[in-house]
Amino acid sequence: MTVAAQPVTRRRKLRGPLGRILGSWFGPAQPFWGFLFVLPILTLFAAFKFWPVLYAIWLSFTNTSPVSHTSDFVGLANYVSLSRDPQFARALTITGYYVFGTVLPVVIISLAIALLLNQKIKGRGLFRVMLFFPAIIPIIVVPILWQFLFHPYGLVNTAVVQPLGFEPINWLTSTGAVIPAFIISTSWRIVPLCIVIFLAGLQTIPEELYEAAKVDGASMLHQFRYVTIPRLKPTILVVVVFAMTLTAKNLVFMLVMTNGGPDNASRTLSLFIYEMGFRFSRFGYASAGAIVLLVLIIILTAISVRIFRTDD
Repeated sequence: MTVAAQPVTRRRKLRGPLGRILGSWFGPAQPFWGFLFVLPILTLFAAFKFWPVLYAIWLSFTNTSPVSHTSDFVGLANYVSLSRDPQFARALTITGYYVFGTVLPVVIISLAIALLLNQKIKGRGLFRVMLFFPAIIPIIVVPILWQFLFHPYGLVNTAVVQPLGFEPINWLTSTGAVIPAFIISTSWRIVPLCIVIFLAGLQTIPEELYEAAKVDGASMLHQFRYVTIPRLKPTILVVVVFAMTLTAKNLVFMLVMTNGGPDNASRTLSLFIYEMGFRFSRFGYASAGAIVLLVLIIILTAISVRIFRTDD
């Protein structure tokens, strides 16, 4: 007894432009399913990252204040006031000094330590763990710790400054020493993170390149200049942008250690924005300052990308 073959039913293919679009998007290996998996994190980013930025942009065009219960559209008035505000100009200058004074030593020191830890030395794993210790300390603890270290009778003066033959420095009460003090403490916090980034970049450089350079008679300095640095340009870019962003928006150190003093010598742009918004309740004015800071960071990031771009 033979069984008649059943006709095979096939799914109807959608035709036309709409059918091609839906077929390319909803297929079994198509981008819809990847989008579905990242949708939760995209939702969180939209709620807690993108929307606050957009709302801050809107606030910067208003005179919103919870004290006077006003929220009128004022156009570019806040930005015009910022351009004429000497306190804002000074905060911007101090921020530039602080950022550039921190990023350069952070890059140099973290790269030097990463190069050392990338070598086959005894106890390398232990050194890596110890060097990462400052990065895992809670951020609020770090400025409190450095307050004691920068005391006139603290460890910085007694163990470093005085043995070199100098008088003790009033780090946090001297207008000339307060920003260098923040540069030192901030670098101590950021350097371990940048070391990890540099180590990851160094381990992507093929060992064959160094062996070929040795065969050609290249010295260690030439290997560093013509092999390491060109291959590390993307990593250096990441470290520069990372350190620059963390430093520019750093608020906790200034707020805890000096509160902007002495004589507003450590009143950075982030502290200026905080005071305008939460101390004087000028939300619109503070938002305008925050947008200016955001634009400056974007510009500096674009310049860094231009400098450290690689020609493949």
